[in-house]
Amino acid sequence: MNKIFIAVILGLIFLVLLALSFSALFSGLNEEIAVIPIKGEISSSGDSFSSSMSSTEIAEKIKQADSNPLIKAIFLDIDSGGGSVVATKEIVYAVRETEKPITAYIGEIGASGAYYIAASSDLIIADEDSITGSIGVISVSANVTGLLEKLGIKVTVLKEGEFKDIGSPFKELNEKEKEILNELISEVAVNFKKDILDFRKEKMQEEKFNQIADGRILSGRKAKEIGLIDFTGSKSFAIKKTAELAGIKGKPSLKYFKKEQSDLFSLFSKMGYSFGSGFVSSLKASNSNFQLYAK
Repeated sequence: MNKIFIAVILGLIFLVLLALSFSALFSGLNEEIAVIPIKGEISSSGDSFSSSMSSTEIAEKIKQADSNPLIKAIFLDIDSGGGSVVATKEIVYAVRETEKPITAYIGEIGASGAYYIAASSDLIIADEDSITGSIGVISVSANVTGLLEKLGIKVTVLKEGEFKDIGSPFKELNEKEKEILNELISEVAVNFKKDILDFRKEKMQEEKFNQIADGRILSGRKAKEIGLIDFTGSKSFAIKKTAELAGIKGKPSLKYFKKEQSDLFSLFSKMGYSFGSGFVSSLKASNSNFQLYAK
């Protein structure tokens, strides 16, 4: 009986040691880095025919990665020239609320709103020949009155409120309207610059930042000199730095977060909704033509 008891104990000890050995061997495989792409124009509404995600989808992917216990860090793969101010801020809020380390990598371009997102992360790495910077806000308002006159089309606008049709494509902006819009753009731009300075206050001199925060674009190489980014290098180098930031030993496993594909029925439903929304929007107040962009 004693021999059987001893054999059982030894067997249990062997199984425990075996389990610990396999745990040590494969523990590194469980440490993942979430790769979330930010591609093309940043917008709150996604394009059914594009692989690019909307700001809402990107923000949701960041939250999913942050709540996944197997994911140790988040990697933002950026190739964007910016987009809508509000859509950009939606992603920035999601980045700032995460508890896990986040690295932003700028490949071809990470300018304006896209750089704003990168600046909100813990570490920024860019290719030395990438395009970044372009820190500023712009609004473009088209005036189609000349074209409509040639086509013989007359537009009647009924409004309540002197500035209700500000930014309308059916009229020229007057000086007072330009003043109002410039004031709004300046307010957004001030907040934009203030946030970037706050995000990178320990890595960048305010004086140098103010010298280049005039909408100009910069190479990754120049951005590194000023302090807009932390390192220049390849995407594989950026992945390596992300792993180091998260304390991952060995080669990390990458988990790619992509846009969820819709079935054919959903696709046609979205097409119908987009067409209907566009038609209704064209009948709404003419000042819907005005929008602010960080691009």
